[in-house]
Amino acid sequence: MKIITNRNRLSNCLQKVQSILEKSSSLNNSENILIKAVDSQLQIIAFDQNCSAQGTIDAEITTEGTISLNGKRIYDIVRSLNDENISIFQDSNTSLITIADSKSSFNILSTDIDEFPEISFALPEQSLNIESDTFAQLIDLTIFSIAKISDPRYNLQGVFLEIEPVNGLIGDDLSKSEKEISLGSHLFSLIATNGHRVSVARTDQISGSINFGSKKIFSRKSLIEIKSVFSEKETLNLGFEKSEVVIWGRGFIISLRMLQGDFPDYRKMIPDSFIHHIELDKDLLLSTLRQMNLLAEDNYKGVFLNFTAAGLEVSFDNPERGHGSTKLTVNYKGEPFQIIFNINYLLDFLQAVPDEKIILEINNKNQPCLIKGLENEHYMCGIMPIS
Repeated sequence: MKIITNRNRLSNCLQKVQSILEKSSSLNNSENILIKAVDSQLQIIAFDQNCSAQGTIDAEITTEGTISLNGKRIYDIVRSLNDENISIFQDSNTSLITIADSKSSFNILSTDIDEFPEISFALPEQSLNIESDTFAQLIDLTIFSIAKISDPRYNLQGVFLEIEPVNGLIGDDLSKSEKEISLGSHLFSLIATNGHRVSVARTDQISGSINFGSKKIFSRKSLIEIKSVFSEKETLNLGFEKSEVVIWGRGFIISLRMLQGDFPDYRKMIPDSFIHHIELDKDLLLSTLRQMNLLAEDNYKGVFLNFTAAGLEVSFDNPERGHGSTKLTVNYKGEPFQIIFNINYLLDFLQAVPDEKIILEINNKNQPCLIKGLENEHYMCGIMPIS
């Protein structure tokens, strides 16, 4: 192999696969990447037991070839060089690989390419299109509600994907048929719950076609991987093959294994109607809760919301640290009442939701409450109060 390529493009591609390498060192050869030089392109391939990825960049190829190198080591070397373009050269008589610019040169040992597994990056026939920034926001609005412990009844250790018509009519058995999707026709929803709260984030800005098969649950690591790899604004394609989701954009493909198991009917976790509908300034409430959180610790997480005709008082009591309270101006005209929430549950949602105003919907201190964006009601979080 003998090639010349742009240093920044190669560095960016190598950076995207680092998290795959870092989390799978127990697998044989998974700390290495495969580099293929063919048809004026350089392919960078990495894998672990739940994920495989391929990045492609342009290159000036004098001699085609395939090499396998330690992924972190080559990334660190490429990042340390200074020229716009760098060269990579394989000595045909040894296993040494030379990586160089006009001033610096490194010789590193390659590994046996035959030990690297065969990985297919065939694209599914049906796929959905979604903007990367929209997908990332849906992830941010749900990932915090993933359960940290297992439940024998359901798989709550991931985020459930649901795709349904905007009118909610699913009577024609979409689960067994391929459907064309246009912008505004279907809702693409991510849902997560730990049993005490449920987060739902939706968008109707999807298009393409999809075969509605088995239920799909993203693992936490998969969602983090998606955000890391597709951090720039672009249109993504999502296709599903058996137990995997394949996602691709400009010059990068990632295949992720999805979780197996059932997911609970999240709609049963949110009441159909509410007595109180209270509009709140998000930033003001967020800053107040952050103040109260200074007193919180593992044994004391409950924040008190006291609603009266005079407004809202937010308070926190911790016998080991002290007491704090703040009064906020709120338009509330009902009977006075008090409700207690896990402060982290409120903070997680408020820190992720983009709306300037939020709506808090409440029945009583014994039923789940709903907090959602005023401008976009597709972002919501149902929370069980502390009794």
